[in-house]
Amino acid sequence: MVDHELGVSFKEGEEEPEDDDDEAFEVSSVSGNESEEEVNLMALAEEINTESFGPLRLERKTVVEMRNVWNAYCQSHDTIEAAADLLYEAIFESSPAIQQVFTTPKAVQAMRFIDAFDSYLACLDKPKQLKQMVELLAYRHINIDVTVTTAEIFRDAIMDLLVEVVHDFDMSARIGWLAFLGWIGGAHIYIKTTYQERLSTLEDCWQKANKTDGTADAKASGHAKQSQNYAPKPQKTLDDDEDDDAVETSSSFEEEDARGADAEWESETENVGEEKKSCCCCFGRTRHATGDGASAENVTRTTSSKSTGSENTKSAVAFVPSNFKEMFEFNIQVMGLRSNAWLEEILYSFDAIVTHIGNPKRLEEELDVLTLRIAKVAWEDVNLNQFKSVMLASLRSLLPKEWDTHHEVAWNWLWDVVDQLLSKNLGKPYEWENSLYYFLQAIGEDTGYQLRSTIYDRFFIAAPLGQDYFKQSDTRLHFIMQRVFNFSMDIFADPWQVVDDISALGLRHVGYGVPTELFGPFVTAVLEVMLPAAGTSSAKEALRWSLALIAQQLVRTISEGSTLVMKAVNTNSGGQLVKAVNLAPRGKRAEWLLNVQVGTHSISPLFWAIQSGSLDAARSIIEDLLVIRADRERYYFGADDLFGRHQDIVGILCHEAPSILPTLLDGLCWRSTRTQAGTRRANYYVKHLIINKDGQPAEFLRELCKIKDPKLMCHPVVVTVSDKLWSGLVQRQFLLSRLWFIASLITLMLSQSILPKIPALASITAVRWIILFGRCSIYCGTLVRLIIRHAAQTFAAIRHRKFRTYWHVILVPEYLHDLFQGGSLILMMMLLLMCFNEPMLHCAVSSPDTFPTDHCGDDNGTIESTRRLYSVWGMLSMGLHWGLMLDLSVFSTGLSAFFLVLTQVLGIIGPFVIALVFELLMFGTAVTLLQTNYFEMRDIPNSVLALFAMVVMLFEDDYRSVYDEPALLIVVFVFFLSVLIVLMNILIAQLNSSYVFIYQDMIGFARIRRALVIVETLSTLEASKWERFVSSLNFDKPLEFNEGDVGMAGGLQICEPASEHVVLKETIARFGGLCSEDMQWPDEGRQEEDKLIKVQELADEALLQATKQAKLRRRKMLAGTDDDGGDHGDPQGYRHSSFVRPPIDVDDEDDAGLSFAGGDD
Repeated sequence: MVDHELGVSFKEGEEEPEDDDDEAFEVSSVSGNESEEEVNLMALAEEINTESFGPLRLERKTVVEMRNVWNAYCQSHDTIEAAADLLYEAIFESSPAIQQVFTTPKAVQAMRFIDAFDSYLACLDKPKQLKQMVELLAYRHINIDVTVTTAEIFRDAIMDLLVEVVHDFDMSARIGWLAFLGWIGGAHIYIKTTYQERLSTLEDCWQKANKTDGTADAKASGHAKQSQNYAPKPQKTLDDDEDDDAVETSSSFEEEDARGADAEWESETENVGEEKKSCCCCFGRTRHATGDGASAENVTRTTSSKSTGSENTKSAVAFVPSNFKEMFEFNIQVMGLRSNAWLEEILYSFDAIVTHIGNPKRLEEELDVLTLRIAKVAWEDVNLNQFKSVMLASLRSLLPKEWDTHHEVAWNWLWDVVDQLLSKNLGKPYEWENSLYYFLQAIGEDTGYQLRSTIYDRFFIAAPLGQDYFKQSDTRLHFIMQRVFNFSMDIFADPWQVVDDISALGLRHVGYGVPTELFGPFVTAVLEVMLPAAGTSSAKEALRWSLALIAQQLVRTISEGSTLVMKAVNTNSGGQLVKAVNLAPRGKRAEWLLNVQVGTHSISPLFWAIQSGSLDAARSIIEDLLVIRADRERYYFGADDLFGRHQDIVGILCHEAPSILPTLLDGLCWRSTRTQAGTRRANYYVKHLIINKDGQPAEFLRELCKIKDPKLMCHPVVVTVSDKLWSGLVQRQFLLSRLWFIASLITLMLSQSILPKIPALASITAVRWIILFGRCSIYCGTLVRLIIRHAAQTFAAIRHRKFRTYWHVILVPEYLHDLFQGGSLILMMMLLLMCFNEPMLHCAVSSPDTFPTDHCGDDNGTIESTRRLYSVWGMLSMGLHWGLMLDLSVFSTGLSAFFLVLTQVLGIIGPFVIALVFELLMFGTAVTLLQTNYFEMRDIPNSVLALFAMVVMLFEDDYRSVYDEPALLIVVFVFFLSVLIVLMNILIAQLNSSYVFIYQDMIGFARIRRALVIVETLSTLEASKWERFVSSLNFDKPLEFNEGDVGMAGGLQICEPASEHVVLKETIARFGGLCSEDMQWPDEGRQEEDKLIKVQELADEALLQATKQAKLRRRKMLAGTDDDGGDHGDPQGYRHSSFVRPPIDVDDEDDAGLSFAGGDD
């Protein structure tokens, strides 16, 4: 305890009764003449106590002088914002170590300093409330490494600023400020040291209350990177006129009080009758509600409702909650609090509150959002103690054995923190929303444009790096700024949707690679420009608060989402991506590549890589996921994770990156390096290509049919899936669906082409009845079926607006572009015309005595003309029937390929026919102008017909007939030259080249056609048949790799010809060592790189040795020439005078010395 003459005393564990009477604060003052004592007291005040944290008690005079100093500082500036900026700069510039924890925008943080000191100084004469506020402040900085040195730097920076600005700063106020600031710094250090045990208690209790093992949060995070902790900024807390006893501080919970409360609760439990004891959770809520402010009337109503045996209460009692959410909901129903919607909002966020209690900045963000949500559902005053009552009762009921005084203290402390953070802004969002809305709406277009331009100018000056990211056009930049203003308004109007939108926006900025350091200067620039234009303080506060919350959410989202994998995706580097994912535990490797979770939103690095065009990174992700890795205990294969995260991955790749599809398909296939009896074992993991996660047919083949890539359709995986569906299910179903058509064709042939054409059967009445029955079955069966079918499909096209427009006028349903559907529509029309012109029906009217017959008496020739029309429509119907039978060619891939090639090749004949018609018209019209006696070319129709007959070799006349007509003979000769030599040969050349080109892919086109049939058939398949087919595939049965090596399930195993796919290297990456899922895989790239380095070193060493040996041999040769005194190659012994022996470098001499010492080479 410090001497009272100092005016400051620290009393730990002792509470003074707070009173408004001035005498309660009368303590002796320090005499102004005792300079030596002042020095001692100053030194004592400068000490920072980190061993304890008790209430700070100042004498009344010291409190008044400290407040006067603060008021003088604030009044020495023109605006409060200027005072806040100067205070911020003094603290920020005091030490580089302090600068690292400032992440909130300057304009926001500066005002928080002012608000915090206003609140603290207002409570200097209320030690209990001041201690509570500082305790909250210290908790919000619990993740920051506060030391005595940093506390002294912070204190000295503020003291120096006050001394510099405030001239009337006497010794008593200086000692009070030193003690006050030092007390706050010591509180930070003390609370950081002592609260870790409390946080551990909360975490353990919450896991037990929710039946979790502590891994849920880690799995939800989506990556191993821990969230970055930020320094919470001080904010304004309780108002001056708030009652000191409104909120209990955690430090006031002494063990004796906690034990007393616990004992009281237990004693109340014993007084309850056996009927209530049967439901301990119900009892705990009821009694605790009574003790924490719930009226006795509510308890009585609850009890009476139970005794009456109402259905709702009976069902509630019969239900036994097993976790906190169920227990809480049950409790609020029993206590009659179900109508309070704000309780549901807090319950929805309570898991995040408890989870992030160790991260104050994250907790504050969650509570700020919760404040907005409560403001939208609470139409009256919110009593937060109601939630506290239900919360404690629920926890006590869930943990009756573990609950003790430590839990009581910890959970009361947690709710005190939540209560204070919620209470400081509760009730303000409604006023903020209105004032901010009117302020932003009042800004005119020209003024708004000028304000937005000024914001960007200031931002680019404060953060030049921002120009590298705001590279869009000026209109786009103004659009972005307007979106910022809209977010600041909409977050008050619809916090649920806007918070989700902000999270999604932050995850997109993760893909853009935007530095989080730019958000602070950006928000500061916005506030510096917009706050002077705001008319009311409420609008200023609303804009400052909303932008700070939005920026905090974006920064957190980007920080948590900026994993090493995302950074590699942004650079589109496959090598960096492999290095990044090699740091992942083997059990979470796929999770790193597929999910980055931030709050309730997630982003897939794979999807972002595809969407942003980083195809190298996307290909590397797919390759890494589909590599089969194995240790001694288990196999790791990412196919289930890939399709579980992106069920539509095939559709995404088909539309965004078709070039990566072969990589995906290759990864789903494993082939053995061993062969047996000329075959090779192959496993195709195609479960997700056949069935989706809902058990329905997958969209794999449908998506492939859209891109119509014949080479891709011939991929072994696609062939396996297609053949398995075709042979196991679709083939039989398709044949059954076409039986009616085959029967219709047979009936049509019998009733039209066979029975009526046999004269011997014409007089037999039974045969005529058979013919009539066959024709009626065509009309009533085939025709009616086609009408119903096309009517339904047409109405569906109208309902879904699936049309194609021709010549901007004609609308054709999209389904008619299928050849079979279009042909069946024409067949329906032909059958309708046949029905209207049926001769037997007409004869039934004109000659009922001879019915049934189609040859009856006709006086005016009407029946005869009807029979002629009927024969034409019948001929066309018969031809269409046979033409539509080509659809059955899908049963044979080769036959289907042939017809497809024929269809493709026939398309080339169209231009030839057009050219031929042009030639015929040109020469036919030209010939008629000649003065000739040749009868066959007397006019245009006959000339064209004669020329066409010459082309097709059906002209009956001879060229000698026109021998006497040289002009006509020349025209015919030129016509033959242009048609038979030029056009025909061009047609033959085109047919040949087209056939060669189409032949290469005709199997692929045939498989596309079969795939379309499969997709169409599966869309109408009965669910029971599909389930039987899926169960027959045994996808749950693990497949063997090699004999005795059991691998993963989810595939089909077949034996392929060994020569079809040659496999020289095992594709399964096997590793030894420990088998823990938390360990990383060995660096495969490093192993391969080390091997290459060794090979390179060996090659370099061999090359060096070869070079040395060559130099030695050259020296020996030169030395032997000098010793002989002549050139052995020159018979005359002639030596060139210009010959100079090449110099030997140092390395050569060393090599030579080694050679001579070691012997001959």
